[in-house]
Amino acid sequence: MKLRIAPSPTGELHIGNARTALFNWLYARKHDGKFLLRIDDTDVERSTPEFQQNIIEGLEWLGIDWDEGFDKDSSISYKQSDRFERYEKIAQDLVEEGLAYEDDGAIRFKVKGDQNIYFEDYIRGDMNFNTNDIEDFVILRSDKTPTYHLASTVDDIDYEISIIARGEDILSSTPKHIMIMKALDAKVPDFCHLPLLFGPDGKKLSKRHGDTSVSSFKNQGILANAMFNYMSILGWSPGDDLEIFERDVAIENFDLKNVLPNPAIFDTVKLLWMNGQYIRNLNKDEFSKKATDNISASLGREIFKEELERINIILPVVQERLETLNDITDQIKFLLDEPFTVNTEEWNGVNSENVQNYLKNIRENFKLMEKFDLENIENMMRDELKELNMKPKEGFQATRIAVTGTKISPPLFESIFALGKPATIARLAEMIENL
Repeated sequence: MKLRIAPSPTGELHIGNARTALFNWLYARKHDGKFLLRIDDTDVERSTPEFQQNIIEGLEWLGIDWDEGFDKDSSISYKQSDRFERYEKIAQDLVEEGLAYEDDGAIRFKVKGDQNIYFEDYIRGDMNFNTNDIEDFVILRSDKTPTYHLASTVDDIDYEISIIARGEDILSSTPKHIMIMKALDAKVPDFCHLPLLFGPDGKKLSKRHGDTSVSSFKNQGILANAMFNYMSILGWSPGDDLEIFERDVAIENFDLKNVLPNPAIFDTVKLLWMNGQYIRNLNKDEFSKKATDNISASLGREIFKEELERINIILPVVQERLETLNDITDQIKFLLDEPFTVNTEEWNGVNSENVQNYLKNIRENFKLMEKFDLENIENMMRDELKELNMKPKEGFQATRIAVTGTKISPPLFESIFALGKPATIARLAEMIENL
């Protein structure tokens, strides 16, 4: 058994193509088959090395490896641009056999009338097309470049692909490919036409839904395992209402024939929820490494030792609040040796005479505190609320803004503890009027 993915390097790896690759890969792994990667770059003008590299890196990031194909065997090319002579020869052979003909410099395949093209689709069941509905179609352009119909079909024959699983947008082309295969006396493989991905608005996933490239989601702080898991349930399920599962569970249970025929909805909200679950399930060391790498990348510099000590204090509670890795820097930036700023609008919304008295009191108590730890910080701050007859929201919200710069931060007491006594005292002083 051999399946394949054949991306075109005319753009970045789209999530739809990645899902197609994943389903092919899962089915091959389930049945101990082979998975092949080839590069369909017949569109020479739009294909670029940069897009090709983006596709390779996207598949590798997702953990989708291949047994045969691009970069696996230097003696064989898996790029269509290297095989133009092969396609031209096939086209000319078909002309000589009376199965194709020249037309204004191009070559068209001759479609026999009133023939039924039948195949059983893994997902859609019995499919039947009548050739009266199919015109003679171009297989080689006048500039001697092959069309998709010819190049893709010849490659599937030459590389001995036994199951072609691709998007349902290609379904109407499949009869043409079967006709070419039969004309070449080739074995016709099995076919599976996967449902397309739609956005939550019920329309085909496109630029209107934002950047839907794999690299974009990676850059947004999505974990590879979370993306792998989420793509797996776009039209398929391992059963038992499982939504979050390991790769081996997907491989063990996957079946192309169990993929639903209706369009799958790509919901970014659901992806972010799942990504948050994966972040919370990272062990301490793995999360710390991913977090610090992300922070360092966002800062464009290495994290200083003292910064890292403060960050590590707060990471366990931050881990429970994240949807993406990119949320980390905003959560901990008040701990960095960077210019500290307070959100003026938020501060003006909470500042009052009561708040000023509260900040003065807790600042004095912090100065006198011998053991600066979570328990003493919390007890002292709550006691001061009672002394001033203030509600927690009033005092704590103002303190949060004063020491972290914003209303949105990790839990207050942990934030103060991570910031440290001297810095906390200094920042409170900045916000106290007439100190």
